[in-house]
Amino acid sequence: MALKPVPRLILIVAVVGGAVYGGMKYLDSRGPASPAASAGAQPGEAPPAPAPAKAVAVAPAATGGGATFQSIVDKGTVRVSVQSPAKPFYYVENGKPQGFNYEFLKVLFAQAEFTPRGGQVNIDTDHTVDTYPDVPAALLKNDNRGNSTVDIAIDGLTFTDEDLPGVVYSIPYVEDFGYALITPRTSSIRSVEDVDGLTLGILKGDPDVKAYAARQFPKARLVELSDESINGERTWIQNFIKKGQVDAIIYDYPFGVAEIRGTDLQFAVSKLPGSNIKYKIGVRKADGQLLENINIAIRKVKALPEYGELVKKYFTSANLAKVKSADKTETVYVVKAGDTLSKIAAATLGNNMRFGEIESRNNLPNPNLIHVGQRLVIPKG
Repeated sequence: MALKPVPRLILIVAVVGGAVYGGMKYLDSRGPASPAASAGAQPGEAPPAPAPAKAVAVAPAATGGGATFQSIVDKGTVRVSVQSPAKPFYYVENGKPQGFNYEFLKVLFAQAEFTPRGGQVNIDTDHTVDTYPDVPAALLKNDNRGNSTVDIAIDGLTFTDEDLPGVVYSIPYVEDFGYALITPRTSSIRSVEDVDGLTLGILKGDPDVKAYAARQFPKARLVELSDESINGERTWIQNFIKKGQVDAIIYDYPFGVAEIRGTDLQFAVSKLPGSNIKYKIGVRKADGQLLENINIAIRKVKALPEYGELVKKYFTSANLAKVKSADKTETVYVVKAGDTLSKIAAATLGNNMRFGEIESRNNLPNPNLIHVGQRLVIPKG
């Protein structure tokens, strides 16, 4: 049976004692970030640290229930539904969990929202599934005693609160990437215009990519493909392309990084026009207090230098298609220490908001993925 909500009296005592377990004003997961978290941040720069949230004594019922959150705090463990293998987000190597999501969760649940008494929260990822749609679905499954088996779901989830009744999502913990166009290196496909009339593969069970592909490529034939593992490896992209079942595959760039590493495939276009993926964490709709504290902690973690290092560690790829050399109307800029794409746009194009033009011209998957010494082609001013 589900645990009863924490009594109001306990919360009041906790607030008076200074150990607030999440009784803060509810933040809608679909609402905008707080001004402190978003104001002044430029692409390629870490956002300013958020202002401390003001604690408000609120009964669990006002935030949708606090049983799961309280269980995480009391037991010092959060049970996580994950897809495995799902490199570079989650995988097990030499018996140990690895990947961006695992490292991110360790930092996320080390925040004060989940450690009011000090100590640490253990990340329990022994709750794996094999396909993408099964990740959030695990939140609605119970054991033979009727108890939930996981507390949160994480796997680059792009579902909305309306997609699976009973499951809602946090603010994005990863964003500014997009859908990529993956092709063989020998393919004649070099741009969006080259795919008209071709057969494109998309991930089965992902309504977002299906809607995007249908809108962006109305003349292409779309084929839904399962990402079920093959012999314990997530090699479905290579499998379908090599068999000639599709000409190219539209897929999330971040997941594609590991899946095509070491192959003869490439990101012909690393960020397709009009795509901006926002990965979120799923919780049960009844767990409003848990969702609230996850949102607060995400804003804090994304402002840390450690977060930017994780992005570069896991999402830098050697499989980007080569960029066409600068023509006579363009210039070349060499990235220096301290540069961001917005600063480069301001210096070379006179407007920091034109960073997207540089990003597109250089086939960059994310404005943060530039490095010192890199040569960027600057489009005509």
